Amino acid sequence: MDGFMDKLAQKFGSQDVIRANSEAEARELEAAKEAVKEYENILSEVRRLNLKGVETNEMTAQLVQASIEKLDAYRADGAGKDYTEDIQKISDSVSQSAESTSSLLKEQEEFIHKENVRVYRNVQAAVVEELKAQTETLAAQNAELKKKVKGIKPIAIIALVFSGLTFLATALLTAVNVFGVKLF
Repeated sequence: MDGFMDKLAQKFGSQDVIRANSEAEARELEAAKEAVKEYENILSEVRRLNLKGVETNEMTAQLVQASIEKLDAYRADGAGKDYTEDIQKISDSVSQSAESTSSLLKEQEEFIHKENVRVYRNVQAAVVEELKAQTETLAAQNAELKKKVKGIKPIAIIALVFSGLTFLATALLTAVNVFGVKLF
């Protein structure tokens, strides 16, 4: 009876379940590593775009400073001269620089949004795929366990019947010994 119980315990060992869980965790870890790599790539692209914006702002500041210096020089050189054409050129240049900066910022926002959506969808798809794989693995294990239990069920019933009969026989013999009744 002990040998039967040992075989039964071996068939229902938790090693298969532990191994399947370990494999699922490894796949999940790989998916998370991939997501981190994608986030790092996006972050480096955002940094590059920020540097372009900073450069544009610096160029604008230099242009404004040069314009102020030119205006000061014009004022010092001749008070009666008409500088409206020069002022218009400077104004147009500043306006173009502001539009360029605004355009870069819009492009940056659009790029970041698109990348965030793409990464979100990739992570979501990876999670769904992983859950599907885990569900299939658990279903296969469940079916395997069902087959094992189905084969052991008749043996367990027989063992239960024999245990009951042994119990009844032991109880009957004990009662006979206690009351001193002779059967034969």
